[in-house]
Amino acid sequence: MKRTVLSVLALSGALVLGACGSSTNETSSGSGSAASSSAAQETQAPTAKVGDTVELKTLAEQSAAAVQAKKTAHMSMTTGSEGTIEADLDYSGSSPKMAMDMSESGESFKVVYIDKVMYMGGDTFKEMAGGKPWIKIDPSADDAMSKMMGPMLSQMESAMANPTEQLKDVEGVTGTVTKVENGVTTYEVKLSKEQLAEMVKKQATSMPGVTEEALKQMPDGVSYEMSFDAEGLPQTVTTDLAGQKLVMKYSKWGEPVTVEAPPASEVGTFEMPTS
Repeated sequence: MKRTVLSVLALSGALVLGACGSSTNETSSGSGSAASSSAAQETQAPTAKVGDTVELKTLAEQSAAAVQAKKTAHMSMTTGSEGTIEADLDYSGSSPKMAMDMSESGESFKVVYIDKVMYMGGDTFKEMAGGKPWIKIDPSADDAMSKMMGPMLSQMESAMANPTEQLKDVEGVTGTVTKVENGVTTYEVKLSKEQLAEMVKKQATSMPGVTEEALKQMPDGVSYEMSFDAEGLPQTVTTDLAGQKLVMKYSKWGEPVTVEAPPASEVGTFEMPTS
């Protein structure tokens, strides 16, 4: 398989694992919004102070409600020293949409996620899709790339909005306030090896390759630094994952974005190389 495809998968995986996001379908109930509003009053600036702790579940619910109210955002991400992502996000519908420009090791490519289908594009893909500049990954399709990547798309979808949603399912996880400044509250979240394995195991049905042996190879722990504004909107998320520092920055909340699928005439499917 070409290096570019591997790069896309690696950076997409970083987005899935590093963002730990929120599903739009989990934040629409009235009672959840009310609880989120109440939680926001208790945990966000200006009432929060350094040293306070908050359950990740509470923080996730509160932030998810704020994200849904704004509906759109821009996200910038760096992965180590060579990978970067710039993405426009739209979660106003029943399924989020994303248009993403990615670069890694001097190569550039695009990713579009819309209607639960992912498109990966760039000049290199012409060699893999019969001359078409885009390949399509559809969970319901039978081509090799769709079969391999399709099960991960639900996790990628959930990773687009709120950086706490998956963490909230790990029992006993809290965030500790480390800074409150200019209406932005920063939390430190630490997961033990056991908690990290528990989180991954709960997601194993949509992440191929997660075995008991793989869970034993989890790092000894991981720390996240997450900051939210006074409304509960994510601002930054920083963590180390597999030896790479991931830094995500959210901005332009509520500003217009355009996410469109590439023209059908430019889309092919991945063709396995012949020996």
